[in-house]
Amino acid sequence: MVTLRCTQKLLRRLGVPAKTATAPPTTVLGDWYANLYYTLPYQLVLCLNERTLLAVLIPARDANSLGSRFRDGVLDLLTRLGVPATAVDSEARAMADVAFGPTANRRVLGCLNEAAYAMSVELERGRRTSPAQLELFLSENIYSLTGYRQPRELVLELFAASGVSEGRAVSVAH
Repeated sequence: MVTLRCTQKLLRRLGVPAKTATAPPTTVLGDWYANLYYTLPYQLVLCLNERTLLAVLIPARDANSLGSRFRDGVLDLLTRLGVPATAVDSEARAMADVAFGPTANRRVLGCLNEAAYAMSVELERGRRTSPAQLELFLSENIYSLTGYRQPRELVLELFAASGVSEGRAVSVAH
């Protein structure tokens, strides 16, 4: 179970009540935040992970399939970042259910806006034009909320510490 915590604008587009209750996440990465962005040439849903601030971009079309397209986008990005296949499979099982709910952390919302601004600057400059290129660019962005560490580093650390590595469980000392 994972919750995509959406802004009011996105909740309206999805037809989800703003006061929807959500369950705790069962994924390694935890919940995600999302907002709708109109930027040429795309209409995108920018999703930002609450724990790592990793960004996933989903085309805004077809609101009914947003949950499954979000899950597929996350799994694809994890694979491109080098997360072991067994860990990606485990995360996929944990993301079998995607719920939608309201935002709950203003600091993550601020980072979501910061990521949107960085994305718009990159699009304006024409250096990175596809959503996949923008995701990789944003995975290297640093934020004060993560102690000025790159989201991709944090993702790899979280999965290494989760105990799923190359098909076997690993004991992790806390």
